[in-house]
Amino acid sequence: MAMVPKGLMGIYGAFAMMVSTLGVIADLVRRLSVFFGWLGDKIPGRRTPFLLGVTVLGLSTLCFALGSTLPVLLIARVLEGLSSSIVCTLGYALLNDVVGTAEIGKATGYTDMALSLGILLGPVAGGFLYEYGGYFQVFLPAIGLLAVELVLRLMIIEPEKPGSFAAISPESSKSRNSLTMADGHTYGTTGTVPAWSDLMDEYRPAELDPGSASKLVTNIETQPLLPMTNPQAPGNAFAIMLSEPRFLVAIMGIFTLLTIGTGFDGVLAPYIKDDFDLNPIHAAGLFLAMALPMMLAPISGILTDRYGPKWPAFSGFLLAVPSLVLLRLVTRGVTLPFVKLAVLLFCFGIALALSLPPLRVEAIMVVKAFEEERPGVFGQNGAYSQAYGLLNLASAAGSTIGPLCAGMVRVWLGWRSMSLSMGLLSAVMLVFVIVVTGRSGRRCGQAASDSSDNCTEVNTH
Repeated sequence: MAMVPKGLMGIYGAFAMMVSTLGVIADLVRRLSVFFGWLGDKIPGRRTPFLLGVTVLGLSTLCFALGSTLPVLLIARVLEGLSSSIVCTLGYALLNDVVGTAEIGKATGYTDMALSLGILLGPVAGGFLYEYGGYFQVFLPAIGLLAVELVLRLMIIEPEKPGSFAAISPESSKSRNSLTMADGHTYGTTGTVPAWSDLMDEYRPAELDPGSASKLVTNIETQPLLPMTNPQAPGNAFAIMLSEPRFLVAIMGIFTLLTIGTGFDGVLAPYIKDDFDLNPIHAAGLFLAMALPMMLAPISGILTDRYGPKWPAFSGFLLAVPSLVLLRLVTRGVTLPFVKLAVLLFCFGIALALSLPPLRVEAIMVVKAFEEERPGVFGQNGAYSQAYGLLNLASAAGSTIGPLCAGMVRVWLGWRSMSLSMGLLSAVMLVFVIVVTGRSGRRCGQAASDSSDNCTEVNTH
């Protein structure tokens, strides 16, 4: 058997370590999603920072295309992680602003599908261009797409943020009524105050009798003459959202799915090579089997918009548990190992397509419920960007931890223990989803505080 020279193995090892290190650095930079989520809710619009993110991604692509030294590649990877933290966070928030919460599930499904197709088709197209064009030609489609993206972002007409005071209708301002936004909802902390002329028209002197006079006095006493405001300043959005179990389960579910899904990146190819002597083409086929079901993500989003996030997410985790546990049976000596692995990974891909969109929607519905229960709790611009920042943080953490944990478990305990641990982790999340996700219950209007007043019944689907 041909042996690789010891010096060459050292070079390969150093190269693999460098690639892994650059990937970890990019994922660490993505932790800035929380900061950009906070920033996206503080500034007037989302288009400017989104354009900044696309521009940074363009600079990262140029560094990859033109760089040939480790420092340049390191800068490119940092810029890539920075752009991802901006674009993924503010992109989802801008999507929510455009389509609204009524159809955010379907829009999220299409977005998840597009992301999966990009991850799937990118390496294939890059390999083809590298084979027949060269190294620099690999980046030409990316540069072209970025140019189109910049043009489209400059052409976009950005809607007002939910909760923004900029969309107040002039009529409502003149009559001192409640603040009515462009989407027809009332936001902020100002209550409904009838105009005095309207009140007097309703109770003209000719119509007054002892009963109506009493009614007038009662009506005047129960209607505030000054705008109603919150007794407290807006609280810390992150603390408020993380105090809600439904939000915690949503980000835990996304973290779990990404941890398991990316865990296969580091173990699948070595496993099928060591145990079944299958080549990298087979590994690509298995990853394709896991990625193709993401085409079903829009269907999951539509079901989420119609029936709520609970049952699509529950169905996904319910399918993930047996798919992952049964992987432990595909070991050395079984017949048709490639086919069996492909079928089980395809089922897990369906589980991802079913679960990811409703979990994202669940987090946004929690933010909406807080705003409806206690208007202005997140300030005048809401907290949708901050919610997506936390979701992106969970995705980045799962993508970082997944390959590391899966690799360690497989090396120390074996493939069977690794697949069993993945199935058990999904089973735990299945319990949390069925108990917590989409539930109705009493939550205090003084969220994330010690006050127990103003508790109301909440059900968001």
